[in-house]
Amino acid sequence: MVKHLRITGLWVTFVVIVIVSIQLALPDVVTVGPTWLVPFIELIGIPIIFLLMFFGGEHPRVVQGAMSAFLLLLVLASVMNAVLLLLSLLTGFTEQGGLLLFAGFGVLIINVLSFGLVYWWADAGGPVLRAGGRPTTPDFLFPQQGMDGMADWKPGLLDYLFTAYTNIIAFSPTDTMPLTKRVKVLFAVQSSTAVLTIVVTLSRAINLIGPTPPAS
Repeated sequence: MVKHLRITGLWVTFVVIVIVSIQLALPDVVTVGPTWLVPFIELIGIPIIFLLMFFGGEHPRVVQGAMSAFLLLLVLASVMNAVLLLLSLLTGFTEQGGLLLFAGFGVLIINVLSFGLVYWWADAGGPVLRAGGRPTTPDFLFPQQGMDGMADWKPGLLDYLFTAYTNIIAFSPTDTMPLTKRVKVLFAVQSSTAVLTIVVTLSRAINLIGPTPPAS
């Protein structure tokens, strides 16, 4: 179990590094405060991940609380990216469709990765309890959990990232169902943020990229 958690911790760290890299590449008007501020805070969360995953199953409450706060920061930063992108569009941020399209896709990728990590951390008491066969009340119902011969199946990080991805594509649950109120709220926030980004921002960017009408 400990080996599995350590490997998962490395993958979670990789996901955080991807989020940080995209945050650094976003235009200044889409980020909260200085461009380096949010990525710097997000990088601080990496040691927290290692503390959680390399200590095995007994984690100090302060470390667990720090991890929860860190993931909440990721979600808030993701939502703020989308809101600031909309505001920048309304205030005439750019007439360059390519730049706007890049910013929109970057915000969507951050959305999927951030919410996927939160789902992975929140479900059934967290990854440690799930890996140890001591889960609490589940927050998600995966299709594999209702199939014959898969009683020992446990969702992994990729399953939660895929759930986050499908939630922004369909704007609703697909094969994985949210069961608890907190996860339903998270689903609503994530899909609403995606709608804001896709419908408003990306549609504007595509219009800007389109051919210029001939002069009369």
